Amino acid sequence: MKYLSTVLSIMFLFLLASLSAQTYVIDEFDSAATDAHYQTNVEGVPSYMELTDNLTDYVSGEGALDVNYVIGEFHGWGSYANLIYRTDSTETMDWSISDSLSIWIKVRNAPTYPEYMVFRIHIADRPNPDDDIEEYIYENALTLDAQTDWFELKVPLIERETDGSIIPNDEGFVLFPNSWGGGTYNNRMLDRDKIIGYNLSAVVSGWDPDKNLPADSVQISYDHFTRYGSRAVPFVIFNGMTVPKLWNMWSWGQSSIALEEGAGATEGTNALKWVQGDEYGNGWTGFGFDVVPSTGLLGSWMTDSVKFKMKAQSGTGTLRMQFESGDDGKVGITFDPIADDAWHNYALALRDMVYQDGTANFDTAAVNKVGIMAEASGVAGNVIYIDDWWTGNPSFDVVPPKAPTGLSVAPGDYYNLVIWEDAAGETGETYNVYASSEPITDLASAKVEPVALGVEEGAQSAYHKIYYPLKDKNVSNYYAVICQDAAGNRSTLATTGPVTNLAKAMATISLNPPSNFAADGDPSEWYASGIMPYEFKASTSHWAIGLFDDDNDLSANAFIAVDADNIYFAFDVIDDVYSYDPEGDWWQDDVVEVYLGLYHSIAKHSSFERGEEPDYKFEFLSNAFIHEFRQGGYQLYQNETENYRFLDYGASDYVIEAKIPLDSVKFGDDVRFNAVNGMRIPMDIIFHDADNTVNVRDGALSFSDFNNDNSYQSPVNWGYTWVGDTALVVGIKDKPVNV
Repeated sequence: MKYLSTVLSIMFLFLLASLSAQTYVIDEFDSAATDAHYQTNVEGVPSYMELTDNLTDYVSGEGALDVNYVIGEFHGWGSYANLIYRTDSTETMDWSISDSLSIWIKVRNAPTYPEYMVFRIHIADRPNPDDDIEEYIYENALTLDAQTDWFELKVPLIERETDGSIIPNDEGFVLFPNSWGGGTYNNRMLDRDKIIGYNLSAVVSGWDPDKNLPADSVQISYDHFTRYGSRAVPFVIFNGMTVPKLWNMWSWGQSSIALEEGAGATEGTNALKWVQGDEYGNGWTGFGFDVVPSTGLLGSWMTDSVKFKMKAQSGTGTLRMQFESGDDGKVGITFDPIADDAWHNYALALRDMVYQDGTANFDTAAVNKVGIMAEASGVAGNVIYIDDWWTGNPSFDVVPPKAPTGLSVAPGDYYNLVIWEDAAGETGETYNVYASSEPITDLASAKVEPVALGVEEGAQSAYHKIYYPLKDKNVSNYYAVICQDAAGNRSTLATTGPVTNLAKAMATISLNPPSNFAADGDPSEWYASGIMPYEFKASTSHWAIGLFDDDNDLSANAFIAVDADNIYFAFDVIDDVYSYDPEGDWWQDDVVEVYLGLYHSIAKHSSFERGEEPDYKFEFLSNAFIHEFRQGGYQLYQNETENYRFLDYGASDYVIEAKIPLDSVKFGDDVRFNAVNGMRIPMDIIFHDADNTVNVRDGALSFSDFNNDNSYQSPVNWGYTWVGDTALVVGIKDKPVNV
């Protein structure tokens, strides 16, 4: 058995060594010339680029990409031509575990003046979808100098330190220098797990204007772009404050595991409290986590340790730390804790872990469970605390910031200005502002609404526009502000109120649709019914995006009503130019978009939900009404039917009317909407404006003040409206008021 164990350990280490050298393909360039993810970008005219798929001369796969860089306008600081790759929308690439890049290059025609031309690779990252993109640059001065056959360029995937003034070279990647100008930035750290693309660039730099040299060019072929090598990536199990939110915590053998606030090894931090059980009387018991499968241990297993702090009660016996990658992949290591009820540091070498339970296929790149168990030593009721549990040397802040101070409210015309002083001792923090009709003690309360999220350091104020259904009325609000530091820790609440001020009349979703409604493109019955419209015009509405000349550029009245069976819409639009291209993207034309949450709510969803609180997106096009979320874009009604009508007036103005049965709106497990007077529901209405016929949007007006062309991402960006003529001050479930 000892011989077999030795053989298995040797096989395990051999497998780890093999995995550590794993190569991942970034692009084979088999059909890159027609790949929409690739763009070209040149400086000045007559600079240009040509992309051609080469299916005869390549290194790997089925082809290569030929790129002709022609750089025709020069500045003293350099001129460029970029081949740019970007992922789709919010998609990111994770390059965390690789320490090098490799790309095969063939210089088919070298530059005329190679001493002035360099080759660059830019890496672009974006930690969050709303962040700016920042770029890190590698530069090689010799790669393009002469005509070559295929050769492999190996690039160290290293982030060079910089104070903002360090320029690129071939030692690694450095942040786009501040002195160059034109750069955008987010957190000024290379987020290897949030890569959104790269550039392959030819750049003329250090030009001597006295020589008056002509334009230069270079023809290059690219193939087999990969990342490889192994890099140790910290794997954080517990950071002293919280467990990653997507992980599931479990226990067995009658053990219990819980997060105990204030019990951490460092003052002000938390700890995991493990109370042992002994269900079967044999001392086997434990706890652990289902973790999001991670490649993070691949590069560190041979050289790193799992580190943690533990405070064990007297009588605690031998324990086992275990990692798993499936039913046939369990490895662990035993240790004897110091059982003196005091905190101690531990470090267990990962490479010393051995197979458990007869398994033989542990994969360091797919760890999905981690835990600690008592090896026949558990004592029912024995208490053990665990803190700061990770591999590597992660750098993070787990101490909450101080609360903002000096919170006050200055009433204005239909708004309250919330004012505070930033938290002391913080840099790069943001502030969230909330309001409620009741004192705020819990931000999870259904009666708390977000007023402003992510207010930057130094702003120290936020506007809260206040409304009431159909009429001006005095309303009272309580306010709260929290500080969120750069590491994501949140302060305690700073609160104030109540503050009473006059709220502005807002149009609502009427409970009395026009009795003679017909979806015929004639909105006269809406005006005759006295229903208050939502008004849109550049001088008063929120601009989601773009520019408007004046109110004549685009203005509109929007009406919405509901009864027991249907929801009704009417849009009366004045537009200086009407444009619609059925072959292009619909949002680049003159169209209307509506987002609705058909449920009563003060708080906002962070994502689109179904069930009891379903969120919807509707598109009102010239040819059809689209229920986008249903079956991935479901056309409910075509134009000129009983339920839907788009009518233009022969020039630029148009009207849209629709009657949509509520039974056709719900799908999946959605609860069917039943309107109640006083409901407050999430909503946004967007009028897109295109003043030409080439499918190019000039701008958009939105109902929501939070919409910066991003309502499609989350209901957090929507506004709200009411149903009927009153505002409920209690929840629907507390006091139902049927129509």
